[in-house]
Amino acid sequence: MHHARRLTHEDAARLQALRHESLSAEPTAFGAHPDECRFRELAAVDAYLTDSDRAVFAIADPDQPDRLVVMAGIIRETRTKQQHRSSIWGVYVCPSHRGRGFGRAVVKACVHHARTWPGVDSVALSVSGDGTAARALYESLGFVTWGTEPDSLRVGGLTVSQHHMLLKLS
Repeated sequence: MHHARRLTHEDAARLQALRHESLSAEPTAFGAHPDECRFRELAAVDAYLTDSDRAVFAIADPDQPDRLVVMAGIIRETRTKQQHRSSIWGVYVCPSHRGRGFGRAVVKACVHHARTWPGVDSVALSVSGDGTAARALYESLGFVTWGTEPDSLRVGGLTVSQHHMLLKLS
């Protein structure tokens, strides 16, 4: 079993590198473009990692402990009418580590963390229409698809749909 840990400001550069890799390697899986990512500046990564309403969980390569190979972020909504909600974003597993439970570990860590936020009773996420393995993982953890957004993203001439999923914590 893999152990995901919450990243700290000391992990900012490694997280920045993995996030850039994810956006470049899997352009149809994420809404952000590498040139528009909020993590372009290291200070932004550090600010994110020190915000109590946000967290990123990751696992390092067992053979190269300085290299992160999987990540998932979670954010708690702070607007008054939405404080009961949280969202997982940026789930990515390096291709060399897929199919070995790494993704499950970071998503479970995010869900566990959401349970620590008072009043949060749901976790939302979106998955690309072509993310069959990711969607199966989320379903196995109890997430339910509540809608599909056609033409959600356009990447290099491709039209990508997104499935919106929700896990009720209660």
